[in-house]
Amino acid sequence: LWMLDEFEVIHGGRFPGFITGKPVGLGGSQGRTEATGFGVVFTIREALKEMDVRISDTTATVQGFGNVGRYAVRLYTQLGGTVRSIACWSQADQTTYLFRKRTGISPDEIESIADRFGEIDRAKALDLGYEVLPGEDWIAEEVDILVPAALENSLRGDNVERMRSSVRMIAEGANGPTTREADAVIDRRGIHVIPDFLANAGGVTCSYFEQVQSNTNYFWGKDEVLGKLDVKMTASYLDVSALARREKLSMREAAYIIGITRVAEACRERGWI
Repeated sequence: LWMLDEFEVIHGGRFPGFITGKPVGLGGSQGRTEATGFGVVFTIREALKEMDVRISDTTATVQGFGNVGRYAVRLYTQLGGTVRSIACWSQADQTTYLFRKRTGISPDEIESIADRFGEIDRAKALDLGYEVLPGEDWIAEEVDILVPAALENSLRGDNVERMRSSVRMIAEGANGPTTREADAVIDRRGIHVIPDFLANAGGVTCSYFEQVQSNTNYFWGKDEVLGKLDVKMTASYLDVSALARREKLSMREAAYIIGITRVAEACRERGWI
């Protein structure tokens, strides 16, 4: 908000859409907090439809329990999926732990023992019957879907071989979670990857929605925001998936091609190239 105030003073006007992520009472958007995590799950849902797999028949593990992981867990569970484990950072112990419940993790229960930064209380988790394991074991969980939603370079050449044969999808909630070496192994194994700048685009998409609402001074309810987000994320996923199949590309390659092509076409329309 300081940046917005300074910009408006310098330019002598009101520009409420210049900064996004604002508090709702100061021109922010409903649904912005959930947007990135929900967007990840919207793309997972569409990928499973293409595979002819019901989400209720799938299991997942999530690395990270901040805004992305927390809300991905919530929506994935609401849609019928089972989250078997969550890995997160412990500030107190300066290490990561994996919290596993084979029967499935309840979002309400796990949120009740986590702080606002996404750190899960180890002692309380043990009391509730969770297994507590080293955080790096998240990649070796026997699940259908891996959701790296924490750090860059989480999937690397030195750990990617630990992935179980059960894994058939990776949805990149974090930015740059997969190195080139890991990508090559994942591609060779035929695992479906939803690349980061597609899977986690829900946040920036909702920032665009906030900009629209601020500039028109007309604000939408949370259900409307998340409904519009669903439409955008679904369309984007289907565009990338269709190109990948048609040209026999990886999902990452197809997403890059679509993104670069759209920018190039806009530049051409402006007469810049």
